[in-house]
Amino acid sequence: MATVAGVVLAAGLVPAGPAQAAPPCTFYVSASGSDGNAGTSPDRPWATLERARDHIRQHGLNKNMRADLRVCLRGGRHTRTATFNLAEADSGSNGFKVVYQAYPGETPVIDGGKAVTGWNRVTDRPYFVADVPESAGYADYFRQLYVGGRRAQLAMGKGIVGSGFFDEASIPNPPANPERPTRSYDGVQFPAAGVPAYTNVRDIRLLHIAIGFKIDYFPVVDISASGPDKRVRLAQPHFQVRLNRDDGFSLDYDDTFYVLNAFEELDSPGEWYLNRATNKVYYYPRAGEDVNQAGAYVPVVETLVNVAGSSPSAKASAIAFDGITFEHGNWLLPRDRFIGGSQAEAQYADDPFKDPNYDGYGGEVPGQIKLTNTQGITFTNNTVGKMGSGGLQLLTGAEDVTVTGNLFYNLTAAGVIAGRWMDVHVDGARRTRNVTISNNVVTDIGDDFFPATGISLMNTYNVAVTHNLVYDTAFMGFHQRKAEEYSLLDGVNGIGKTTFSHNEVYNATSKVSWGVHDSGAVYSFGSWPGSVVSHNYVHHSTSTANYYSDNQSHRTRWDYNVGQGGRFDFSPRYRRPLSVYASHNYTDFADNWLSGAIYDGDGRPHVVTGGAWPAEARSIMNQAGLEPAYAALRWKVPRENLADHSTMSQRSAWDSGLGKLWDGVTETGEAGSNVNESWVQFDLGADYERFAFTVQQDNCCTWMTTHWKVQRWSASQNAWIDIMPYQAINTVAPVVYRPPADLATTNIRFYARNSNQNGSVGVQEFSATGVRK
Repeated sequence: MATVAGVVLAAGLVPAGPAQAAPPCTFYVSASGSDGNAGTSPDRPWATLERARDHIRQHGLNKNMRADLRVCLRGGRHTRTATFNLAEADSGSNGFKVVYQAYPGETPVIDGGKAVTGWNRVTDRPYFVADVPESAGYADYFRQLYVGGRRAQLAMGKGIVGSGFFDEASIPNPPANPERPTRSYDGVQFPAAGVPAYTNVRDIRLLHIAIGFKIDYFPVVDISASGPDKRVRLAQPHFQVRLNRDDGFSLDYDDTFYVLNAFEELDSPGEWYLNRATNKVYYYPRAGEDVNQAGAYVPVVETLVNVAGSSPSAKASAIAFDGITFEHGNWLLPRDRFIGGSQAEAQYADDPFKDPNYDGYGGEVPGQIKLTNTQGITFTNNTVGKMGSGGLQLLTGAEDVTVTGNLFYNLTAAGVIAGRWMDVHVDGARRTRNVTISNNVVTDIGDDFFPATGISLMNTYNVAVTHNLVYDTAFMGFHQRKAEEYSLLDGVNGIGKTTFSHNEVYNATSKVSWGVHDSGAVYSFGSWPGSVVSHNYVHHSTSTANYYSDNQSHRTRWDYNVGQGGRFDFSPRYRRPLSVYASHNYTDFADNWLSGAIYDGDGRPHVVTGGAWPAEARSIMNQAGLEPAYAALRWKVPRENLADHSTMSQRSAWDSGLGKLWDGVTETGEAGSNVNESWVQFDLGADYERFAFTVQQDNCCTWMTTHWKVQRWSASQNAWIDIMPYQAINTVAPVVYRPPADLATTNIRFYARNSNQNGSVGVQEFSATGVRK
């Protein structure tokens, strides 16, 4: 039975799937081994995956197999300096597989990163600096720093609004859209007071958010003064491509922009900054944190594992990965190029002007484990985390893939990305097809890439997404989109036949407090004939819709779904004649948009009031999410801040920025309330004890003196009890409180009040840590 529970701190990693006796290992690989060893016993292991692969190849051990070949990785970090490649020569045979797996009872980590050591405090400053030269094995570019396992926040400025676009006559621009020939510019100008005298301008990025779903990350080329303004020149050709997209609807100068990776913005705990010119990285530690003791990593290798046949007729096949942890993969494209601007994991092409529609799309955010021209690959019981891009990516010609029992967390983009944006008209052997994605946990996606989703499909056929738990995703929980909006493709060589069923999705569109909201927790765009969305439970989502059937939807069914706290949106922009059907759906949201579906069966979605969910709806809720054999998988998710990754069930008066209260990012405007006392309740999903609470009040106003407290729910007393009485805060620095009594609870409430008469509340961050009882 699936539960409506928050995800909480786990003591360690535990097997998620059904318990079975471990099959024998054939070969052994250890980080402390030697490639000169025999590799056939635990005490004489090889050192590298390549040694195991080559031994199997050279001796033809996989040509006429009578049993699975199992390469067992011993626990510890298997540090990669390059991609591990497998090809058709590495395939299994006779119905048996070549399996790369964890040694029983151990946790091997295939690590694409490198530890950052030797941190030194900068004189008279609160931050530390370390060297990261390429000569020592670091990458010349990375977008992530992990300290104590946590993704640090790239140094960020407050939101600024432009005063206009500008065009330098001496700088030639790419062609403007012929429909808007004068919309040709080099960048955005801002009032000078909002743009400090930044140094190392070439490492700065400009983040832009507009219309609820257009999110751009522009490289900055130059900043110069122009009268009362400063001109921020942005990298071409992609800035012009974004201008060409429309007449300003999704990109205008008076939108909000944020400066990223500027040394002058390194002013808050948990922030970091990379200076590529000097090969130095800076970090501002959190309260009580010792960066040298906590341990810091940066990604180095892009693509940790690549399984690729040489052609659609020569596929790599019958290969498995089981029980392995993959960490710290890099993504090098943003080093010199724009990212974002489209939707979900779709990206603009390197040469976007080859597109006659002035659309420019032509790629995807990459995964760190890639499958191309493969057949019969299984990916089970693995952990994929702390990645600078996506997790598992199924590319052209990947078919008959099973993805079951895995944890995907702390990723820049989707846990699973299936299909390619440009693979619209490929034939059957090249189609990404016949894929099972079941009983996985996908969470904590898109902290540094706001268009990110949990599971993303593009131009696929016959993909079954069932019994997954997907939550805390920046943009959408589940996303499928066909590249050509108006074309119809059907049949085995076509696109469609997706089954999305029995999934639990919550806190999708987690970046709503940044203005990201025009999305769906479960979303479909374009013609996906034969697709079915059924028996899913979406709750505590902050997107425009819980279920969203968008443009040109065609021949799909949406049945037996429950949406709590959000609408059903069946867009009127459907393909005609209307062929979207729906029945037996339930919601507690009154304002549903329903013109784009035919309601057979029991009619339109039932609107429930007062929490009086009928038996059929409760059955759907209870059966959605992980199946019982995989229920323990939810506890594998390592978490620091319980407030960030629990369920927010109730609240009093707060503004729309409440989500920033626990997002781990300071200096962003944060959460406020225009009354002098506000509270928010968190349901942790299990009993916790040994709490520590940290609060940091807003530094907007020197007169502000905030008081704060935390309560716990006592079932025995049927009342909320102070676990921490009201405490005064007279500083903008983080304040930590540890309750003297060690009481366990599943629910906590955070209160903030302002002692000034008619005062308001402003809080930057609240965090709660604890140990599961």
